[in-house]
Amino acid sequence: MGPALSGCREIHMAFRQISAPAGPRPERSLSADNPPPRHAVMDILRRASLGLNAGVLATLDSLLGCLPPRRNHHTVFASNATLAFRRNGITDRTLRRHIAALAEAGLLARHDSPNGKRYTRRGPDGGTVLRFGLDLTPLFARLPDLQAQAQNADLEAERIAYLRAKLRAAAAERLRHDPADDHAADALRALRRKLSVSQCEALLAALPPVRAEAPVSAHDGQNVRHQQNPTTERKTPGRAGDLTVRDLVEACPEAIAYASEPIATVTQAITHARTLARLQGIDAQEAEKTLGPVGAALALWAITQLGNTIRNARAYFRAMIRRPDFDPIRLVRQLHRRNCPRTTPVRP
Repeated sequence: MGPALSGCREIHMAFRQISAPAGPRPERSLSADNPPPRHAVMDILRRASLGLNAGVLATLDSLLGCLPPRRNHHTVFASNATLAFRRNGITDRTLRRHIAALAEAGLLARHDSPNGKRYTRRGPDGGTVLRFGLDLTPLFARLPDLQAQAQNADLEAERIAYLRAKLRAAAAERLRHDPADDHAADALRALRRKLSVSQCEALLAALPPVRAEAPVSAHDGQNVRHQQNPTTERKTPGRAGDLTVRDLVEACPEAIAYASEPIATVTQAITHARTLARLQGIDAQEAEKTLGPVGAALALWAITQLGNTIRNARAYFRAMIRRPDFDPIRLVRQLHRRNCPRTTPVRP
């Protein structure tokens, strides 16, 4: 036999040695590469809202990593020392607590040996097998239900995100019409927390849509008319309404507290507004150029009344009067309804 033929026989024998044995396997093999893979299982568990913290889920991820790639069971035989090493050195006490939490959640079954070791033992006939370890069969059996639970959790999260956006928009709209709206302010503060669907719906129910204000009619008393110069000032929705000085005083008790004498006329109200502007560092002339003397006075009285709820009155006032839809008469009406709920406000 020549050297070339001898080499061919050696190569052929080598291929036969590494080939898989023929014949049926005694048990069906499961592959870790088959769906669902490890990362998919963990994604389902994180979305299913099982109440397990991140540490417990990380321990479960380590247990899944200990399963062999090709297996006919779901039992983990790794020791606590090995599992703690895979979990970046957590204590044995913490590891035991995590395993107990997984067992309580129905994701793991413990099969302890008499000596506490984890191992497998086949019977003499080769057909029976004893496995002592951490069995993840309950987890894989529950995967369809957990998948449905994760999908429901996703739908609820999307619903909450939509309601939060709707709530934020409704609160902003109400504050745009009434900076002193307590319900809108409470809603914005609540958005800093984690809210459920029912909580979002309850907050939205407390924020009905803003309705257009009806025009007011003149009545007895000194009238405060918001008259504008169409060549230099913008139009505001409430310019046709009448407001008495008494209404202004009742609506803004914080502003009247700075007065040295009773305010009974429009001129006195405008003069006092300029005093309020100086106390708060506000440029009254700029406001009067934008809103007119009466409109600026109403805005200054209102901003003083809102002082406790505003962090920077000067910046807030400047932004408020520059809004094209700002109406000082409407703002004073709203303050009057808030501060005098039992009295007769400006009549519609």
